[in-house]
Amino acid sequence: MIGCYVTGIMPRTKELVEATRAYERRKIDAQQLEKAFREATIKAIQAQASAELSYVTDGMLKWQDLLRPFTENLEGLKTGALARWFNNNTFYRKPIVQGEIQHKKSIATKLVYMEYLPSNIPWKVILPAPYTLTKLSENKFYKNERELMFSYAEILKAEIKGLVEKGFKYFQLSDPALVYNPLNEKISKDTLADVKEALRITIKGANAKTCLQTFFGNFSQIMPEALDFPVEDLGIDLYETSMEELKEYEFDKGIAFGLVDARSSLVEDENELVAVAKGLIQSIYLSKIFDIFICPNCDLEFLPWERAEEKIRVMSRVARRLKAELGIYE
Repeated sequence: MIGCYVTGIMPRTKELVEATRAYERRKIDAQQLEKAFREATIKAIQAQASAELSYVTDGMLKWQDLLRPFTENLEGLKTGALARWFNNNTFYRKPIVQGEIQHKKSIATKLVYMEYLPSNIPWKVILPAPYTLTKLSENKFYKNERELMFSYAEILKAEIKGLVEKGFKYFQLSDPALVYNPLNEKISKDTLADVKEALRITIKGANAKTCLQTFFGNFSQIMPEALDFPVEDLGIDLYETSMEELKEYEFDKGIAFGLVDARSSLVEDENELVAVAKGLIQSIYLSKIFDIFICPNCDLEFLPWERAEEKIRVMSRVARRLKAELGIYE
């Protein structure tokens, strides 16, 4: 198939931003704030549904950052200080590992507004990958990062199991730390082997499709090992990755092309995106085309709501044109 989806937290509407500020100033109560979250969530879902995305999320509007729900709800973790979210002007709360990490209750299901998700479009959940959880944590308990990563993998496996039971069909594991490499240091084969094993643990027994979504760095630096990762799809930030380097490989997995720049308010030219995507597809799928998704290169939360909505419509039109021009129909 050729489809499209969002890859992270969506921006809050102006009305929701105003409501959260009013709540902080004690001008509205918790019930009024919850009403604002629900209205904004419905708007986020409708934007995805009207653009006919292949999978839909609830917009993740209650996620202050990708890690926070886990930081605040897993036993063994304490919420630390604010830290910069890679090279962006946003921040996350650093998880501090103080004891054995334990998963005593479902986390994401308490945040997702499942009652508003459409029945006619498969549901998607976005979770942090075990490697990124590990690299962004301060470890004061486990003997090394490898042991911590495998512990996080077991936690995520339990989380995915509960979400599958609720009806979710697609799981994106976001792994920016795996490719973010400002010092251009070589990633060891041993590290990539550990990442592979952690992913295997995470998705073991999951009756659902999975994707490892990377952003903020060059995907080519984890090739060809990434082709052996135990996921159906690989997500690539094409604004950080050399397309010529990608073309050196033949892929036997689906790819989520991060063609829409979520860190720029400029709306992309549809014709240019179609041309880039076609060139890549024809270069890396020499024998058989696997699933292809057109998506933002990272979370749309960096943009104003109206601009994010425009970009969702653009990627939807690009996916439809690719289907027609490549003669691919589900």
